[in-house]
Amino acid sequence: MEQDIVIRETTKEDFEAVFRFIELVDNDFCPPLSQRRGGICERVENTLAVPYANYLVAQLREPEPSDQMQGFVAMAGCTEKWQSEDGVYVNFFATHPSYRKSGIGKLLLSRLEGKLLAKGFRRIYLCTWSGNEKAKRFYEGFGYSTYSVILNDRGNGIDTFNYRKMIVSVKAAKE
Repeated sequence: MEQDIVIRETTKEDFEAVFRFIELVDNDFCPPLSQRRGGICERVENTLAVPYANYLVAQLREPEPSDQMQGFVAMAGCTEKWQSEDGVYVNFFATHPSYRKSGIGKLLLSRLEGKLLAKGFRRIYLCTWSGNEKAKRFYEGFGYSTYSVILNDRGNGIDTFNYRKMIVSVKAAKE
């Protein structure tokens, strides 16, 4: 499967595909991204418009010509220099429902961490909610740890779990 996938950063020309991908997974989020301030359109426009934020996508090498998502199978959005010069906030992470449990999410997160490390970033922050056990296990399996929990942040009984991870090069980790 990995040989059929290209990992790349998006450009402004990818607006429609990014928008469609987020629409596809919108209800996987709590609350859905379409119900948050600015909705999906503003989120995508703002991310693609600034040099310190972007999406990294896993894309089929040969998508169907009629595919409005251009073969996007997973996507991560992030904002650089968040809370510190070496910090990054991952504001979006999702895998296409048809490609879940195929290892693409792991591949994308590994590549994202590698790209960020190469740019000099050392701290990655992200969050999920109390009912999203799959995401919590996924992030914890990647070495992310909870540093705060905001009770009832997303509604009554729905808490936000904030995660962070210090990333280091493989060479530095062995020393």
